[in-house]
Amino acid sequence: MPVAAIVGAAQVLQRPGSVDINEALGPIELMAQAAKEAAKDAGAASLLRRVGWLGVAGGWFRYRNPAQLVASMVGCRDATTALSSVSGTGPQEMLAVAAQRISRGEIDVALVLGGEARWSHQRLKRSGAEPTWTATPGEGEPEHLGGFPEEMIQETSVVGPPAHGYALIEDSLRSATGESVEEHRDRIAKLWARFSTVAARNPFSWQTRALSPPEIREPSPDNRMIAFPYTKAMVANNTVDMASALVICDVDVALSAGVPADRMVFPLVVASGHETWKLANRDVLHRCPSLEAAAAAAYHHAGVTPEQIKHVDLYSCFPSIVEISAAALGLLEERELTLTGGLGFAGAPVGNAVGHSLAAMVKAVRTGGYGLVHANGGVATKHSVGIFSDSPSVTFDHVDCQESADLRARGELPAGYAGPVTVEAATVVFDREGPSYLLCSVLGAGAGRGWGRTSDPVAMNQAMSEGIAGVEAQRNGDATLSF
Repeated sequence: MPVAAIVGAAQVLQRPGSVDINEALGPIELMAQAAKEAAKDAGAASLLRRVGWLGVAGGWFRYRNPAQLVASMVGCRDATTALSSVSGTGPQEMLAVAAQRISRGEIDVALVLGGEARWSHQRLKRSGAEPTWTATPGEGEPEHLGGFPEEMIQETSVVGPPAHGYALIEDSLRSATGESVEEHRDRIAKLWARFSTVAARNPFSWQTRALSPPEIREPSPDNRMIAFPYTKAMVANNTVDMASALVICDVDVALSAGVPADRMVFPLVVASGHETWKLANRDVLHRCPSLEAAAAAAYHHAGVTPEQIKHVDLYSCFPSIVEISAAALGLLEERELTLTGGLGFAGAPVGNAVGHSLAAMVKAVRTGGYGLVHANGGVATKHSVGIFSDSPSVTFDHVDCQESADLRARGELPAGYAGPVTVEAATVVFDREGPSYLLCSVLGAGAGRGWGRTSDPVAMNQAMSEGIAGVEAQRNGDATLSF
């Protein structure tokens, strides 16, 4: 039976000031460069011509078939192409697809790519200039992987962007641990400062300076509050020019192409699952049963324990997901939890943070020991856990953990519900002028969950100073709250 190995990995970074903005590479060019660098890393440039399947992580770009455009640039025009949804799980799910198809003998070589040039695109747009990079949409229709149901997308019109949902999860965590607001802010600022330190020594990080806990915690002109307690420094940065690539190959094909055995990293398992699609239906805001199920399945298949994992990269768009995933994976929060420095400091294209995590993991696992990558999409909604080794100790498997996840979905309050509620968690949403409104997760009749908001400055101040989890309120038919 063929054995799949990652034989080449690369990251490319187009740092501000490194090129004239009018000569900046676009997403396709950056991904093509990453693909060539990954083949070079494998020590076998000829592998690119043998690529039979090429998957690209979805992004802000508007290409219909970006994989076909990259394939034309790197010499594998006949490769089957795929495009994942814009989800943090996309790169690891595509790696799983590639490894499975290689293991079945369907293909010999695959490429998994992702990239953006959003930083340059925004600056060109502001100057009124047009990008000089590839603009054609790509030929043919790619295989589409992943996606989110409409009910989840509709919920964002009520809750708002991901920062709001993750901030509510953060307050739910704080309330459950009994920490004061100030204690909690101190703790997550220290956690994030550790990520910042890793990013500062990562040559492929967008940000090159480590920040101290006070610099991360406290609002400033360069670090405005986004959704309490999250400042800008605690929020994912997708405005970058970056790309990554993985070359995945059948071991025998790799050896015949001249790939040294010590370049090979073996995916042992990718275990996947999802929570309730809507945040409103979660049993407990700050728990992820599908991630717990995926972790158990991944460890079982790989035959390892959390203590045996040497290299870790947890998805880190906001502090709350790191706190949740570390607990679900059985990893001490005090240990090193990132190889890249995370989405806030290392930065990453919107759908390809895990592409960079995987590229970094390949380099780490080549030094020995097991590696683990956690991928996350939505508002702690979709999860995958990948375990990697420098030896093929088990046959690769892509495990669907959905049936073993104990979701215990909670009911929702009717849209026009008016009556008494208890605040479960709260965040103050800011605009550039200051605090805008208080957003709350509330529990009402029958313990159904709903959302409420108010612009009452007293309530907003109380939420940011003492916390209001457990406070009784009145929800009006228009979802406003009265305290």
